[in-house]
Amino acid sequence: MTKSSRSDPARITHINVPKASDILAEQLRSLILNGQYQPGELLPAERDLVHSSGISRTSVRDALRLLEVEGLITTRPGRAGGSTVRQVGRDAVARPLQLYVRSREIDLASLFDCRLAVEPFLAGRTAANRTEADLAHIEEIHAAFLAEEDISHYKRLNLDWHLAIAAASHNDLLYTLMEAISDPIFETSGYQQATTAEMRKAAKTAHEAILEAVRARNEPLARKRMERHLTAYINTVSARHGDPSRRSEPPASEEHQTP
Repeated sequence: MTKSSRSDPARITHINVPKASDILAEQLRSLILNGQYQPGELLPAERDLVHSSGISRTSVRDALRLLEVEGLITTRPGRAGGSTVRQVGRDAVARPLQLYVRSREIDLASLFDCRLAVEPFLAGRTAANRTEADLAHIEEIHAAFLAEEDISHYKRLNLDWHLAIAAASHNDLLYTLMEAISDPIFETSGYQQATTAEMRKAAKTAHEAILEAVRARNEPLARKRMERHLTAYINTVSARHGDPSRRSEPPASEEHQTP
């Protein structure tokens, strides 16, 4: 090896040294996620964390603040306060995903692609897994949806019905995904503008057909009917916006499906 190659700075890669607060946050995060600290349990006091970690009080507070932002703990100030582990809710996943969708300005077509990939499966799982309470909730929203004449309320009930179908699948991860994209869909101008009396009539008919399969616990039929419903809607919206490239092929006929 030559002298010039030994002193070549291009051979030295940049070294990133993590902050002390990040290291402590990762250790506490692992302890929480591994179950060593349960929801409702207090983390060690700040002074104890300073003593055991050997880092400054400011760094300890930065670590705790990071965990609070992530939704892993809640912190109360004062002598009677402290940091309590909380049960991680769906909002810990849904909120960052909503921020991503909004900040990247994900278009309506991409959001509908996501729905088409997920919702038919969830409809099928709902037919298989739904409880009587789930069904009653879906039926209640469906009745309001059929009777609603105000367009903005109709559209909100439409999404609420789809979310109720997703929730009744009892697949929390996929339901969280649906929940995260529902508000961005509702807020897009394309969704707000894409409605006609004919489209509303078709949606009501499709919802009733899907609900019929859910009532009968017919998983393949519920899945197929949801796919057909979403495909028809996406094609209609694409045609109205002059984008034939977004058109999808509807699923095969139901004639061999058990009603």
